[in-house]
Amino acid sequence: MRRPMISLLAAILAVLALSVFAPADANAQEKPKNALVGNWLCEEDGTKVQIRENGTLTINDVEYSYKVKGSNITVVGDDGAAVMPFSLDGDTLTVEFEGREIVYTRVKAGAKGNATAAAPATGGIIPEFVGKWCYMSNLTGSNSYMSSRCFTLYANGTYEYSAESSSSGAYGSTAGQSYDSGRWSATRNSITAISNSKGRLVYPIELRNHPKTGDPMIVVDGDAYVTATQRRPW
Repeated sequence: MRRPMISLLAAILAVLALSVFAPADANAQEKPKNALVGNWLCEEDGTKVQIRENGTLTINDVEYSYKVKGSNITVVGDDGAAVMPFSLDGDTLTVEFEGREIVYTRVKAGAKGNATAAAPATGGIIPEFVGKWCYMSNLTGSNSYMSSRCFTLYANGTYEYSAESSSSGAYGSTAGQSYDSGRWSATRNSITAISNSKGRLVYPIELRNHPKTGDPMIVVDGDAYVTATQRRPW
């Protein structure tokens, strides 16, 4: 009788062991994964995004944190937070930002060449370009004219542009203002703007220093925009 009892006890212990460990394995397999994790590329403007499982991401190598709640992703950086609705369809991620849809395509392992091939056409975020740049023009005499144009390039790939002008003379005076915003990327020879109002615009640029002050300038399409903050010459 002793040997059958030992066999019975062994069988009971085996069943208990399976009942303890099997649910843990099943739960581990059923744990939902974050489908947004991975590398993404916006072919329209060359923006590259890497989303990690630990709640951090990079946009053109700039670090952010993020949280996902339902169909919204909240991205937090040094310049504030942005809540953006998104939709995911397989390897296509569509994000709504500032009134427009930005489409990203997942860059799969072994397809890195696709992402790097797109970069030379539109460039990326160049840290030295981030900041505010202004162009000033004043003409005086019987007729006077003043023009001020500034653009601010942000590290998160967005920009703002504003312009003011006024003129006066014998027949009266006029004044005007304009504003634009969107996304930007650059190379050392050009800046690409994805304007919210005008679409895709590409401007040739030159990097120069002011002949008197030595302040760095970005010459955009022939007009010299001087840094609005203190920074080293080019």
